[in-house]
Amino acid sequence: MMYEKILNENIDRLDISCSIIDYLKKNNIEKINQLCKNTKKDLIKLKIDSVEIFNIENQLQLLGLNLKSSY
Repeated sequence: MMYEKILNENIDRLDISCSIIDYLKKNNIEKINQLCKNTKKDLIKLKIDSVEIFNIENQLQLLGLNLKSSY
């Protein structure tokens, strides 16, 4: 139940740079659940650099979530 509520929240909730949040939204990633459906490779394809991906992963892990596994 708790995770379901978090997953439906807007990515603005994450403590990541505003420019990355705006960029994700431009790529139709507005909710945390949409972000979690992406792999690191997906984010790299969107031209998000590794430091920002690391920050995204840290923020998700603080919520008990992760990016999608690439296997």
